[in-house]
Amino acid sequence: MPKKTIDIKTLSLAHSKEGKISICHIEKPYGEHSNPVVSIVVSMEGKKEDWKVHIPYENLDELIKALHDARKVCDILPHQQPHIMDLGADTGGGQ
Repeated sequence: MPKKTIDIKTLSLAHSKEGKISICHIEKPYGEHSNPVVSIVVSMEGKKEDWKVHIPYENLDELIKALHDARKVCDILPHQQPHIMDLGADTGGGQ
């Protein structure tokens, strides 16, 4: 059986106009005897892939825990975001 990709979910990328985060399951990503992976693709403008990572399912639980830990760190640090609505603007820092 050749490589098979199953779309799981596509999210809008925060602070962008057309950015997307796409999550897929890939069977046999590197050939007949390779194990399945979760693929996470970020597209800043919704078309071309700007970043892509394949995560083996054996690492998924630990990765999810680390992401929750990262969120906790972010939540305890002070942030000033007075121009958050400007990030998607046609001019200025959002481009």
